Amino acid sequence: MTGASHQITAACAAIARELEARESRLCAEIDSYPVPAAAGDTHFNRLLGERAEVFAELGRFAALREEYPQAVTLRTFVLNSRSLDAEARQRLLAALHDVNS
Repeated sequence: MTGASHQITAACAAIARELEARESRLCAEIDSYPVPAAAGDTHFNRLLGERAEVFAELGRFAALREEYPQAVTLRTFVLNSRSLDAEARQRLLAALHDVNS
């Protein structure tokens, strides 16, 4: 494995960890939500929506990783992700900075 492909593999693992951690935090918050949650509970509905979005993004990332594992594609994914917070985005972009595309 070349240095660049090792860096890309490491970056892919870091992106997946960030998304999975976000999903885990949302699931934990949903699981601890007081029962019963009313259908009109905007906070609870927002959590459900965010969890669905992270789950869908994990699926898109898995497909992207399989089809196009180039650094430039990973940078685009990180930049366009709505599930990564600013700190995670910055950390991941820094890890991708030196990877040859």
